Amino acid sequence: MSLSNAPDPRPRAATPEEADALIGAALDCLEALEPLIAEETALLRDGRLEQALALIDEKAPAARRYQRALEDLKSNAVAIGRFAPPSLPLLRQRHALFAELMNLNLAVLGTAKTVSESILREVASEVAQAAIPQGYGAHGRPPGGYRTPVAPLAVSKKL
Repeated sequence: MSLSNAPDPRPRAATPEEADALIGAALDCLEALEPLIAEETALLRDGRLEQALALIDEKAPAARRYQRALEDLKSNAVAIGRFAPPSLPLLRQRHALFAELMNLNLAVLGTAKTVSESILREVASEVAQAAIPQGYGAHGRPPGGYRTPVAPLAVSKKL
C-alpha cells in the first residue's frame, strides 16, 4: 500500500466547535506536560538526578501527546484562523509560558551536563596521575621502561 493512498489520520476542523475542540485538546496536553517539566527542572536544579530521570516514564508520553496536538493544530491552521475560537488567545499565552519553562529546563539540563562532564574529566585526570611513576631514572628522567599503561575510565553517558 502506498503512502499516498493512506487516509489522513489527522482530525479536520470543519466547524467552529471542532476548531475549539482541537485547541482544548492541546490545552489539556499542555496541562499534563507543564507540571512534569517544572518538577524535572526543580529536581535537576537541586541535583537530584535519579528522581528527575524517574519522571521520564510520565514525561515522554505527555510530550508526545502535546507534539501530536500541535501537529493537529498546524494541519488545521487555516480553519482555526477562519473560525477564531475564543480559546485561541489562551492557547497562545499558555504556549508562550511553556516555551519560557522549556528554555529554563534546557538551561538547567545544560548546566547539569557541563558539571557532570567536568567531574568526570577531573576523576579521569586523577586516575591517570596516580598511575604515573613518581621517580627519576638516569640523567634525571623518568624511567622509560617502568611506565604502566593507564587503564581507561568507562562511564555511561546515558541520561
